[in-house]
Amino acid sequence: MEIKEITEGDIRLLIPSKRRMTRKDVVFYNRYMKLNRDLSVSIARVLKPERFCDLLSGTGARGLRVSREAGVGRVLLNDANPNAVGLIRKNAEINKLDVEITNKDAGSLLSEERFDFIDIDPFGPPVAFIDPAIKALENNGVLAVTATDTSALCGAYPRACRRKYDSLSLRTDYYNEVGLRTLLGYVIRQGLRYDVSFRPLFSHCTRHYFRAYFRGRKSRRDCNESLQSLVYLQHCFNCLNRRYSPLDGWVEECECGHGFANAGPLWSGVFADKEFCSGVMEELEFSERGFELVDLVRGEQDITNPYYNIHRVFHRRGISARPTSEMIDSLSGIGFMAVRTHFSGLGLRTDAPVREVYSIL
Repeated sequence: MEIKEITEGDIRLLIPSKRRMTRKDVVFYNRYMKLNRDLSVSIARVLKPERFCDLLSGTGARGLRVSREAGVGRVLLNDANPNAVGLIRKNAEINKLDVEITNKDAGSLLSEERFDFIDIDPFGPPVAFIDPAIKALENNGVLAVTATDTSALCGAYPRACRRKYDSLSLRTDYYNEVGLRTLLGYVIRQGLRYDVSFRPLFSHCTRHYFRAYFRGRKSRRDCNESLQSLVYLQHCFNCLNRRYSPLDGWVEECECGHGFANAGPLWSGVFADKEFCSGVMEELEFSERGFELVDLVRGEQDITNPYYNIHRVFHRRGISARPTSEMIDSLSGIGFMAVRTHFSGLGLRTDAPVREVYSIL
């Protein structure tokens, strides 16, 4: 295996010089996930976990950065690929980091040990790792999950979503928010089976992946409260109306007279904690992209309704689009909340019903 050295964050990193960016890669490393790892380091600084598990380490970039940049004393890096483990050892050595390195199947490792921060960043869906991770997570621990199978979660492959996430997917103009909320709903539902209530601390959609951080607490009471936000989404493709509904609250027709299409179950609550976001932003002073992302996510948590694609709204009325800032000012002027969203540069999140959005055009 030919290798080359790069720098990411505060560490030197040996990676394969010839990469295919597929499952067949000798050792997987994705340079486009640097922002993901930047955020992980900042979040670890805020949370200060006692024992961090980088479950699927690849080259070890995330775990080594958490050890060096977040100052976490006990970091375990694991990978089932022997080639990856060999490279992790070299990377730990050249950075003079004292970390634990294991070469085990992820399920086997999680059945043997417990952690207060478990990071799951697989190539594809994370579903196979969620249950064993819940069992291995300490009470009040943090579970971080990445999903790169966005086509299934966002509605392009609904059968795959049914198989993997036990949820109906739907290809709407806010497809990426549906995908993220479906992922959140899946993890939270899995936690309920073990009386573990998962509360989203921070989650986002970036490029080709979804990323979510959860605080897991053993509490039947909190689990029962979570059930109220595990609902279905009803969407009208005629007028773009959308509504959250429990299963026993479904309606067949939208107020415009057309039928609703349905998705879910999914998570309808906030997908980030505003106070937690503020703490993360203080640790992101050297990552402008990360700071802007967390700031946008923080600013949209007062509104849980799915966002509108402004161009689609204007297109429905057959008129030229106006700037998003004008729409925000107009909606605010008649008493509604309206903010931008991190999901799309053309996105507008508002608590106004669709008829009010149309009325100001």
